[in-house]
Amino acid sequence: MAEITLGNLYDFNKQAMNNEHPLDPIEFNIKTNNLISDIYNRKSKFWMLLNNERKDYTVFIVLTEAGTLDEFRETLQNRGEILSIDKQEDNNYEIWIRDIITKENFVYYFFDYSFGIIEA
Repeated sequence: MAEITLGNLYDFNKQAMNNEHPLDPIEFNIKTNNLISDIYNRKSKFWMLLNNERKDYTVFIVLTEAGTLDEFRETLQNRGEILSIDKQEDNNYEIWIRDIITKENFVYYFFDYSFGIIEA
């Protein structure tokens, strides 16, 4: 009899992403354009890209839309193959990335981090 291990929702989603193909370059450009346009229009200056599992925390200081777009794209691509970029109900973003070496999938969250920065 096969043994079934029940995990949490994250583990389920992580495994389900194995069936996803990386975004093609056109889709990647459209999704990142839309994301950066959205956050730039919100007028929030500080944003974080976070993956707790990998202890990967990157803070973006949004100065210009074009500069942020270039840096954001490069940052994502340096982490692996981009599987999905989706805006969530809370207006933050969920981004799934596949490590190109291990082929393991990881979720990153991109959110307004103004509350975590102190400007004095």
